[in-house]
Amino acid sequence: MSNDQPSTPLMQRLSGYWRELLGVEVVRPEDHFLEVGGNSLMATMLANRIEKDLDVQLSMVDLFNTLEHVAALCEEQLREQGRSMPAV
Repeated sequence: MSNDQPSTPLMQRLSGYWRELLGVEVVRPEDHFLEVGGNSLMATMLANRIEKDLDVQLSMVDLFNTLEHVAALCEEQLREQGRSMPAV
């Protein structure tokens, strides 16, 4: 993994959700949700936001991972649905 900022539009959007929810200024692709201050209530809020904005459903277990992993799961679901990331 790298120490770079989120590189894809989807990862950038998810990073924004994490920053807003967790109250942090920077989220790197290798940052793990729990390790940067997340908990189960925040994960539920994050799952709801992702479902509302992206129409992608992730489980709590899916979210207890790195930003890069969560983005990959979202991309996979969007691909399986034949969709791309919705515009802002």
